[in-house]
Amino acid sequence: MTLALCLLGYSALVCVLGPPILTRLTAHGSVPALGVLAWLTAIAAVLGAWAAAAVALAVQVAHTWDLPMAHLFDDCVVAVHATADGSHGPVAQFAALISALALIGFVAVRGVRVIGAVVRAGRSSALHARSASLVGRRLDDESGAAAVVIDAPQRAAYCVAGRPGTVVVTSAAVAALDRPQLAAVLAHEDAHLAGRHHLIRASTRALTTTLPRIPLFAAADDRIAQLLEMCADDRAAGRHSRSAVLTALLTLSGATGDAEIRSLLPDTALGTSTLAVADRVHRLVRADSRTRRAGRGIPLALFAALVAAVPASGYLLVHFGMAGCLPFIH
Repeated sequence: MTLALCLLGYSALVCVLGPPILTRLTAHGSVPALGVLAWLTAIAAVLGAWAAAAVALAVQVAHTWDLPMAHLFDDCVVAVHATADGSHGPVAQFAALISALALIGFVAVRGVRVIGAVVRAGRSSALHARSASLVGRRLDDESGAAAVVIDAPQRAAYCVAGRPGTVVVTSAAVAALDRPQLAAVLAHEDAHLAGRHHLIRASTRALTTTLPRIPLFAAADDRIAQLLEMCADDRAAGRHSRSAVLTALLTLSGATGDAEIRSLLPDTALGTSTLAVADRVHRLVRADSRTRRAGRGIPLALFAALVAAVPASGYLLVHFGMAGCLPFIH
């Protein structure tokens, strides 16, 4: 039981302390891909801790079901609060079973809801991609990138996943952008599709919708979305130029308000100029050196490694005389 409690305590710690730490470490956006990895590692650690706690509690109850209840409650802090003789009776045994079933049920139900939300997002995205292809006209760029142009007064460009994924550009955006800028925009959206960023966004959004009160998931959904835009900016700048990406971003973002642009995009879309425009413009202008990026990337890598290593390293406590906190490993 105490292993389950340790895992739940660890997940709570990551959920509370993770968002402010990661927000600070990724605020500069120097290494956006590593930032995304760090956020995803924290999410995976929490979900893994929940799943492991559910399994741990179920195994512990199963192993001690026919034994005196002292065997179920004789570890770590729980033992201090147990009764002197250790006899808890059938009520406590039933409570332990209910606790195990409740935790397992919570993990299972939330997991099914998250998977269902991701599947629905994929279907919605594919439907929008097919609809855009039917109502729009094809635009071929000199670089080989392709997009579908739809008539709309807003200047917007976005991509939606499908088979294949589709880049959608409004007629107003095509009219406002010159060729280098349009090529940069198409490269930006193509980077989203090539990097399968829609899968990451669908997953984080599903977690936020399913578990809105978990601070880590809410913060991760917002921050990862911004970092993915920065990743796509870097890919587009590598294929074209930073100035082309910068001027295209300013052209699109300055046309209308964010609310008007967002109303045009489906929920599953990843748009060029709808997120963290000021931060993205700032980082495109300043262009950090490799040394500076490395200096800012090291703390992120260390944090991700620490978050991933702590749950696994708990099993090593057995070899250091602390097996009491891990009751059914030894």
